[in-house]
Amino acid sequence: MNLRLTNSVAPILTTAEAKAHLRVFHDDDNSYIDALIAAAGDWLFGENSWLGRAAPSSAWEMTQAFFPVGRLDIPKPPLVRVDGVFYTPADGGAEQEIADFRTFGEGGNGYILPAVDTDWPETDGEPESVRIEFQAGYTTLPASIKHAALLMIGHWYENREAATEAKLSELPMAVDALLMPYRNWPS
Repeated sequence: MNLRLTNSVAPILTTAEAKAHLRVFHDDDNSYIDALIAAAGDWLFGENSWLGRAAPSSAWEMTQAFFPVGRLDIPKPPLVRVDGVFYTPADGGAEQEIADFRTFGEGGNGYILPAVDTDWPETDGEPESVRIEFQAGYTTLPASIKHAALLMIGHWYENREAATEAKLSELPMAVDALLMPYRNWPS
């Protein structure tokens, strides 16, 4: 399975929110703080993110070679909606759209099933023979995820080097505690 983000996603925090957390009252570091916000967003919500979830208002495309038997799990919860299911037929013809399918789990771990009394069609087996377009992400970012992002940004702002003479620690332990309930573990 391949996964690709198909739209640009708004930052998970505003510059003002990050500056308030950092207690920065000048504009000299705004570009740097914006870069830290982007790095935190990518680490939490990027295509291969640790959290395994979708950032607010994100559009995705998932491709794979075949349909599974039965349900097709949609990654990157929470699922908002499935916009399209497409496949390349086994005979090698042009890509076809499946208009009739069932969607389950909106707002959480979603999946789709073929229409009642039907099966998924056969594909030509090429790597991108099945293509799913979907929307995912939170309407409002949970407070725990937002606070973990602020802690990460604070840590990175204060510790700008990967190696120094000072003893640096990994991210603050609270980050894992805040994020663990939201981690979407791959199956």
